[in-house]
Amino acid sequence: MNKLEEFWYCVAPQEDLPLYKGQEISSGACTNLINFIELYKSLESQDTPENTIQKIILLNPDSISDIRVLVGVSDKRLYLDLTYLANIYTDSNNRRLVNEEREHLLKHNTTFFIRQLSLSPMKNILALEITKYFVARGLLDILNTFTSLTKEQIIPIFDNLIAPKEIQQMQAKYRGHGAEQAFAKVVTACGCPITPEHKDIDPMAGYDPNVDLDSMSVVTRDASNENCHSFDLIVNDASGNIRVLIQSLIHSSDPGQYGVNKSDETKDIYKRINLHNENKTDDRKVYLLGSVDGVGFSENPNGTIVKMIDAFDDFFQMHTLFKIPVFLQKNRYD
Repeated sequence: MNKLEEFWYCVAPQEDLPLYKGQEISSGACTNLINFIELYKSLESQDTPENTIQKIILLNPDSISDIRVLVGVSDKRLYLDLTYLANIYTDSNNRRLVNEEREHLLKHNTTFFIRQLSLSPMKNILALEITKYFVARGLLDILNTFTSLTKEQIIPIFDNLIAPKEIQQMQAKYRGHGAEQAFAKVVTACGCPITPEHKDIDPMAGYDPNVDLDSMSVVTRDASNENCHSFDLIVNDASGNIRVLIQSLIHSSDPGQYGVNKSDETKDIYKRINLHNENKTDDRKVYLLGSVDGVGFSENPNGTIVKMIDAFDDFFQMHTLFKIPVFLQKNRYD
């Protein structure tokens, strides 16, 4: 069996890629949603629907995170859209919702807008613009439906229709981090020092280390240094020297252009590591291991996994984690 045959024979479906924390909507999300609907129901007779939503947002700025779930907008889509809306807004007095000028668009996350809804002198205008944003995405029709339902009827709709869509938008990222934690646990169980030190406990705790492939040392990221590349995990020897570099590419969905670029980059990295090994005065080689998995590679195999699979000294998947200790035992001390 060649490497490519092994990859497809052992490839993990999405459900077999472990989820790291954060992949689920918080346990209070459904409760928050119901509270929002109930509050809207109690206030809607007192004012227009738009004004009622604006009042609720000002009363509870955190509610924008619950409303965006109701209209099927991801957190990233929300804050990027609001960043744009806030950046282009100017009233008759030339007041702006953000400090930067329009030609200098600067991303603000959802927390920023929640904070502004409490602290900004223009919070009323911001709440109105956010209300318009949600209304344009069908919020009023959704509320007209949900306000006619009981709590007992809303919960299964949330659990079976709303929550799964929200979770799917986060799973690709968190399954990748879950896989990274899984292989880091195997490496540390083998007694090998790793960088970052606690990736087996929290795979998102620190930045991926950057390595200068000429000096083979961890360095500060330098975009101008074409010999500097980031890795998901480094396996060190007892003296702290780099012995194994692990590149993780887990794609449970379409890898897109990112996957193509990373595949090309991986081939270049492998060439540079081999050049480093050729110039070494001792026989303590540095190896490149690949953590590659996921049915997403089927979207563009020739542009990704096919051209990349041979650019590793070896690779492993969730179904073949046993290969890690075998490889380390065989190659750690040449």
